[in-house]
Amino acid sequence: MRKECDDAHKKLACCYRSYFRMTITPSRDGDAIVAPCWNNMFYPENKAVVKENIKGAWNSRQFRFQRKLISRSDWSFCKGASCVFDPFHREAKFLDDPDCKEAIALKKDVLAYTPKIIVINPSHACNCDCYFCFYVFMKQDRGKYRLKGDLLKEIEETLIPSAEIVSISGGEPFFAQESRAFIDRLIMNHPNKKISVNTNGTLLRDYGLDKIIENNLFLTITVYGMQDRTHEAVTKRNNRAIVFSAIQELIDRRYKRMQLLFLVSERSFNDSERFCEFIAGNEGLKGIVRNNRYEGERFWGLMRRLQEKYVGLASRLKFEYQDVSLPRIISRRLYNPIHSFRYLLQR
Repeated sequence: MRKECDDAHKKLACCYRSYFRMTITPSRDGDAIVAPCWNNMFYPENKAVVKENIKGAWNSRQFRFQRKLISRSDWSFCKGASCVFDPFHREAKFLDDPDCKEAIALKKDVLAYTPKIIVINPSHACNCDCYFCFYVFMKQDRGKYRLKGDLLKEIEETLIPSAEIVSISGGEPFFAQESRAFIDRLIMNHPNKKISVNTNGTLLRDYGLDKIIENNLFLTITVYGMQDRTHEAVTKRNNRAIVFSAIQELIDRRYKRMQLLFLVSERSFNDSERFCEFIAGNEGLKGIVRNNRYEGERFWGLMRRLQEKYVGLASRLKFEYQDVSLPRIISRRLYNPIHSFRYLLQR
């Protein structure tokens, strides 16, 4: 939800997530790392590490600092981040939410309301082993990264009731027991809540397609390859057929609350057009083509050609360009001490 700001489209072109969204992921010790978005999650000045009172993190120094910068039209906390901006993204509507609108207009940094969107990763545990996974640095023991039970309970009791959207990510949510149990409790205790799940699709049948449909879960299913050999080259797992069997059944049952996300990478780029054709051939199905951010701009040219070729599908097929390549990482690291110093002045 961010790109270079301009006066004409300021409200849509700049990131206001610290006014309506909280992202929660576990530390190795089971504490909660809290930030407005993933892109800023692992930078000290943008994250709060919470052992208890996770609701209080909503008005922590980190969130207040970002809101103060926003009130001065200063988006430097995002400098170097590889965010994807889409003015039609479901989050954009929160700019017109009465609470958010008033807080932004009055330049408030302490908010009386709680987050409208909760993005939560209860566990890093996953049943795939993708070569580009951004949790690669913890692959050997990422299953140890799980939110403590008392923090999950606190989130359910203090944040979920007032949130409009709850998005569960991972790891793989249908693999990690904490995540599956969390989803089940949301379904049972908050039947009218908008719940979305980001999944690799391998365990959709295991969790239950009927259960997904009956409870109206919104699915974002990541596609790593359109061919078996491509999928296996990326994930090191031979289960693409299982994924597409579930996807096809959902399509046949006319389930509309899902979208497919194809990750373009060194090992999958040859399948990019096959994915576009799959979206084109299934009326009503929505898709996203996004490059592997850690390979930088390498496949942007291919994506632009496909975007031009499939321009007629623009309402159903979107292209997202990201870059967290080594030069980008270095530039963020160089800038980071400057921003951190400004943050420290807020103590």
